[in-house]
Amino acid sequence: MMIPYCILVIEDDDDRAFMEQLYKEYHRLMYSEIFKLLSNQWDTEDVMQTVLEKLIDKIPDLRTKPRDNLVNYIISACKNTARNFLRDNSKAANDLVLDDYEAGRNTGYHDRSTELPLLRAEEVDSLKRIWPKLSERAQSLLEGYYILEKPTSVLAEEFGLAPHSVHTVLSRYRRKAFELLQEEFGEEL
Repeated sequence: MMIPYCILVIEDDDDRAFMEQLYKEYHRLMYSEIFKLLSNQWDTEDVMQTVLEKLIDKIPDLRTKPRDNLVNYIISACKNTARNFLRDNSKAANDLVLDDYEAGRNTGYHDRSTELPLLRAEEVDSLKRIWPKLSERAQSLLEGYYILEKPTSVLAEEFGLAPHSVHTVLSRYRRKAFELLQEEFGEEL
């Protein structure tokens, strides 16, 4: 295994040894956590370097953390840095948020790629055009699930729904949005 250059150039011998050991122990975990979000080897490598640079800046804090806390800290650093990378490098991810969300309710990029692939800019513009035609409840529920990434249990409580019916209601609102898109743009969809 090759130690990244950013670790090798650490001037303090103890800090360099600490980071080398940390990298040896956790590089697979770090790579895995980043790759889950990016699904691209080259981007994962870039983000890995960024995470290591951030961890190097925190060596005094890292040394004092118990093992479980250290692992959680590393995982959080990997996930947050990968999400920042997606947000900063993907126009589609930035355009995914709708007008009211863009106007100041930005909580960052959330990944739910298995259910909602990143939309091309044209698709986002189309969605923005039909969004006001959806009921306020539909807008709030869709935004809560896909943009704010709230758990279904929280949405059930907020909207007075049975927890098992949240996905049914979401399906109904997605179908309504799709119907509005078809009305607006015809068979192009």
